[in-house]
Amino acid sequence: AETPCDLLIRGGRIVDGSGNPWFTGDLAITGTRITAVGRSLNIAGKKTIDATGLVVAPGFIDIHSHSDTLLLEDGRAESKIRQGVTLEVFGEGPSAGPSKGQLRPAKFGPHEWTTLGGYFDAIDKAGVSINVASYVGLDQVWQCVMGGSFARPNAAQFAAMRTLIDEALTDGAFGLSSQLAMPPGSLATTDDIVLLCEPLKKRGGLFSTHNRNEGLGVFEAVKEAIAVGEKAGVAVDVIHLKIADRKLWGQMPAVVKLIDDARRELAA
Repeated sequence: AETPCDLLIRGGRIVDGSGNPWFTGDLAITGTRITAVGRSLNIAGKKTIDATGLVVAPGFIDIHSHSDTLLLEDGRAESKIRQGVTLEVFGEGPSAGPSKGQLRPAKFGPHEWTTLGGYFDAIDKAGVSINVASYVGLDQVWQCVMGGSFARPNAAQFAAMRTLIDEALTDGAFGLSSQLAMPPGSLATTDDIVLLCEPLKKRGGLFSTHNRNEGLGVFEAVKEAIAVGEKAGVAVDVIHLKIADRKLWGQMPAVVKLIDDARRELAA
């Protein structure tokens, strides 16, 4: 009570992310950390915000975003910040890095990089208003090794892809992401994906996938995502879980049941 905080937010509806109902209260911030939360804090603030009638909540996470280079164009990210988004997660088929081998170094304005870590360095230098996280894209590493070829990779080429994935994980990649509905991601078989997930298992990375089919083949596609998780021993995230063909509309509970059953089997 004797030491004022840097910022005091008073009288807001506090939603703390714990799952409990909101409550009216105060929140104190010193430096970059929340230092106190309570219904009525006896703390002075160097700056005070009256949040009466407003919601005070942790920053929101956009778990699937394509703002990689847009942030280098305008790091203010006002379209996200003004919605309360403080973290964007990048990566699907492509990702900001790596760009090696058959891919030219990535370049945006004065920034140039060849690795995912190099992209993160570019973001730091540019200065952006939000936090970022990224997967390494299956398309990205595939094209680094195979270019635009539709040929089947050989053992050495798959090994090169795994090395690139491992390097990206070292650089801070959250896991491996994919877009299996179109080339080059669609060229990868289920067993190929399992093989490329090997570095993830060692490091606790996540496999995040845009499934191979969201229409009439949605059930088979979800089963494939589950099979990758089971065979590779990694956690799986389905980026877009939906039914795009009206012939199967209304069957989403059956799609969700596939996932729930797989979870129960894993926990058994």
